[in-house]
Amino acid sequence: VQDILTPPEHSEAIVRALGPEIGEITLHSAVDGREALTLIELHRPALVLAEVLLEGGSGLALLRRLRRLRGAAAPPFIFVTTMARESDRYWGLRNGAHGYVMKPYEDEVLQAKIREVLVGGQDAQPERPTGL
Repeated sequence: VQDILTPPEHSEAIVRALGPEIGEITLHSAVDGREALTLIELHRPALVLAEVLLEGGSGLALLRRLRRLRGAAAPPFIFVTTMARESDRYWGLRNGAHGYVMKPYEDEVLQAKIREVLVGGQDAQPERPTGL
């Protein structure tokens, strides 16, 4: 069983996108950064999906905090976000995200990025920013 932390609004799309071939997953949902940190410590998810704009904070701050607290043991992190400027993507990746998927997205795009990270596990490498 692989745990994935996600905002509540992504849960159905993630289940639909992944399908049964990814294996058994358990989704945990957090509405803000504080709840996300608590769930990450409690469940040690294989993957964190987050919006850049979180209630009461930012996904970038959450990512930086995870990297500071857990270093290399921090779970892989993918932004699934409405922030569609190239500079937003650049800073998300520059801060160590493993992927940056912009909404609206095709299920196949999200599915491919999640699979890439889950298959790579702890060895999954953050995506490199380009441009800027």
